[in-house]
Amino acid sequence: MALQSPGAPTSKMLLGLCSEIESLRSNQSDLRRDAFREAVRGIANVIRNQQLPTDFPLARMIPGGYGSADKLAEEIERANRQGPVDVNELRQLRQKLRAAAEGSDEIDEAIKRLYYAKVFETNPSTENILPPGSPSRSLELAALVVQRVVPNGWWTMGNNGVNLTEPPVAKVGTWAGDNPKAESAATTSLALLSALVLTLISAAKKDE
Repeated sequence: MALQSPGAPTSKMLLGLCSEIESLRSNQSDLRRDAFREAVRGIANVIRNQQLPTDFPLARMIPGGYGSADKLAEEIERANRQGPVDVNELRQLRQKLRAAAEGSDEIDEAIKRLYYAKVFETNPSTENILPPGSPSRSLELAALVVQRVVPNGWWTMGNNGVNLTEPPVAKVGTWAGDNPKAESAATTSLALLSALVLTLISAAKKDE
């Protein structure tokens, strides 16, 4: 009715309201990120002061693998600090993953930066705080990173041939019909993470 009589005062009000609603929908991700950033400092302080409700999901991580409230608070703050990851950074990370003989703390830091930058760009939530551990040394944690960074995607793991001593090979697709290139590295977790980075590089090139 408002579109049929756009000059009427009530119609103008309704059309304006619809416009505001559409604007909120289109900016929902930005609003969620801003709200999360504002809440992070308070959440971290609550954790450090040991005032986190026992039924809160994060409470299960204390004492847990994080060992202390301070370490968990630091992880939450880390999630809030990450800026965008560009193609050059992805390429450098891929080189490190392919060249590494095993996982390392340095690679873990780079993977966590990538994870939080990508996941919290669209879905900022304390539920997406990574559990403690080393993504570059744990296939289970590496798989969790992949599943959350490409929630509608898939991944596979194998080797280069019949010889089981060959380096592991992985693929990460962003959707069911995707046909990504295979990526190899020294260990299964490194191969899977390298395949993820390669897929993100390919996606970034398409957007250029």
